[in-house]
Amino acid sequence: MSGKILRTKYMRSFSGLEKNSVAVARLIVVGYFLQIVGSVYLGHLLLDIGAGWFGYVSLAALMIFIATRFRGLNNIVHECSHATFAKDRAENARLGSLCASVILGCYNDYRDEHLTHHKHLGNYEHDLDLQGIEDLKLHEPLSLRSVLRHIFTPLVGRHLPYYLGVNMSARDGKGYLAFKLLLIATSFTLLAVAPMTAVMMVFVPYCLIYSALNYWTDCLDHAGIVASDDELDSSRNMLAPLPLRLLIFPRDDCYHLVHHLFPQVPSKHLGAVHAVLEHDEIYASKPHATRRIQRDALRKTPLTVAE
Repeated sequence: MSGKILRTKYMRSFSGLEKNSVAVARLIVVGYFLQIVGSVYLGHLLLDIGAGWFGYVSLAALMIFIATRFRGLNNIVHECSHATFAKDRAENARLGSLCASVILGCYNDYRDEHLTHHKHLGNYEHDLDLQGIEDLKLHEPLSLRSVLRHIFTPLVGRHLPYYLGVNMSARDGKGYLAFKLLLIATSFTLLAVAPMTAVMMVFVPYCLIYSALNYWTDCLDHAGIVASDDELDSSRNMLAPLPLRLLIFPRDDCYHLVHHLFPQVPSKHLGAVHAVLEHDEIYASKPHATRRIQRDALRKTPLTVAE
């Protein structure tokens, strides 16, 4: 199949791409934490002083931004599950567990489930990632009706039983469980002290917007094509402009097809790998792979393809 042909052809070229040092990986994680905390505090100030229509628009933007930062942490958990975030393998487990704790998940559970997604993509019996959302029908061919259903599913909250869950497992370690309990206690303390801040800056971004982004992203990644037998046709890239990618796809997860073809590639190289693959006849012929050259990706240092 064409996906296997591409993997065989480029595997050696894309192996060994540089991962983040431990120090840089930690700084990235701290950066996401500070963005969330800073945004919550800024939202609290706006709620306190009031600023008319500008304040309401700013609050809405902050709520969406906070949700995208949760998504960024989720993406780091994903990268750590592939051991592609930090150079040190043990550090991937530590940072993955920490980030999973912030979004009230379990790194080890996620890693085990997600690896089945790569091995058995679209097979509901064995793909544990998609197995839990089978009822949402990502496998159904795209039509006006199915697209509208995917758009409105989060707007009416139908996705919540599938995407809103708290994993209080201690499998990552008792320290991470204690951290999750501390975060929950802090959130409810904030709810008692500053209820509007808690609702608008914590609960709505996490429970509603973040979960909706996760659902819509799964649709963008696989809806209508996940049942394909060829892995080159069962995932898609979303070649979003750089500003939108930084917000909605904070860890370059818009290159989801590239990731499925080469899961060993660190996220910071996905754009450059895509740029190389665009010159491959098989890859370039696939509508889910590319519809236009990603100019910002081509401006990166090009990868050297080994013969």
